[in-house]
Parts: sequence; C-alpha cells; structure tokens
Amino acid sequence: MPTYLFYPQRADGVSLTFIAESAGEDADALELAGEIAAAHDCASVFVWEPESQNGPDRFVGEVDRPASAPVPVSISAGASVEA
Repeated sequence: MPTYLFYPQRADGVSLTFIAESAGEDADALELAGEIAAAHDCASVFVWEPESQNGPDRFVGEVDRPASAPVPVSISAGASVEA
C-alpha cells in the first residue's frame, strides 16, 4: 500500500505540517484528504506520493474545503511532477 503525504493548508495558504498516511490508491488518498481537511478545519489539502524507486515525487491532487462546508466540495487530480 503506497504512503501519501498530506499538506493541510489554512485559508491564508500556509501549511504548518504534513501528515503521512497509507492508502490503497489515489482515489482513497483523495477521500482521506477530505477527512483530514474537515478534521483539521483547513481550507485545502494537497496530496503527494513521495519519491519511490519508480520515479520522482508525484502530485496526486488537491481537495478544497470552504470553511462552512463539512465535506470537500471539489477534487482536482494531478499528474506526475519532477522535483
């Protein structure tokens, strides 16, 4: 099971921490990002899969969550990005 890095961001765009969690696949990781956004009361969560033997870090996507929404309202998937 791959490990993903989640970067919760405040409304001002600052990410003060990251969370490493395992998920079965990208869709599961993006769903978990929505849960993290709600649990940490943040505006968005960026999801990355760290560098592996197969290549560079990979941007998986972002979950946006307006302050008033209890669940994520939009998910954007990413593509491979070289660091």
